[in-house]
Amino acid sequence: MVCKMNERRTFLRSVGVVTIGSALAGCSGGQNDGQQDDEDDSNGGSDGSSGSGGTEIDVGPEGRLRFDPEEVEIATGDTVRWIAKSEGHNVTSHPDASPKCKNPDGADPFTSYEGDDHFAIMEVDETFEYEFTVPGEYVYVCTPHEGQGMVGTVIVSE
Repeated sequence: MVCKMNERRTFLRSVGVVTIGSALAGCSGGQNDGQQDDEDDSNGGSDGSSGSGGTEIDVGPEGRLRFDPEEVEIATGDTVRWIAKSEGHNVTSHPDASPKCKNPDGADPFTSYEGDDHFAIMEVDETFEYEFTVPGEYVYVCTPHEGQGMVGTVIVSE
């Protein structure tokens, strides 16, 4: 499984783009902390982007105040995996954390932290995953850096 994941990462790095359904999203080729399960490889796509496969987003790559990619398009039921690449970041779509956050009607907000401490940060290399079950547009932020434009978007289609 590890060999297959490494081959997939090598392929994704060389291509630079991952096909997700009928949409395209940039691929950062980020590292995985091993939380990917066997289902990811059994969904038909060799890039793990279909079915319950995951889409990876780097949080603060190279110390920059951004998500990479900043926008992804996925299908309902897909999982997004955020990976902290530098210190001082988090991921949240909770409206109490920032007025920039947005969730579709009927969707619960997601946070990389427990409780209401909207400034709680992830450890470097920590992974946060969220499965999107409600279609629509989600706008999320890194609370400590949303004022500097650290904002991302996940578009979920049926």
